[in-house]
Amino acid sequence: MQMAIFGANGVTGRLLTEQALTTGHHVRAVTRHPAEFPLAHERVRVIKADVYDAEAVDRAVAGTDVVLSTLGVPYTRKPVSVYSEGTRNIAAAMARHGVKRLIVVSSSATDPHDHTDSGFS
Repeated sequence: MQMAIFGANGVTGRLLTEQALTTGHHVRAVTRHPAEFPLAHERVRVIKADVYDAEAVDRAVAGTDVVLSTLGVPYTRKPVSVYSEGTRNIAAAMARHGVKRLIVVSSSATDPHDHTDSGFS
């Protein structure tokens, strides 16, 4: 199976890439910083793309069977749009290329206090 893993350079993305390789899959490791991606394997193709760039996302998704997203950002009290905008671009590319499977691993810091000046957009 050909997989595109967005956020492949993060801790979770690297682990997911390793697991995919262990089970025999082909991986497109999608990252903004390909030179920093530490895993080299004959079934890994590292692709430079930013999820805010719809054309780059489209190129990464073309020809895949499934898309996995491990997008993440450091904790901040500022608005975060990488999840919503990035997933919008990923879903649009999937629709254009007929890719029907999307797996998302996501997390957010939890805090019992309401911070009206922060959050997702």
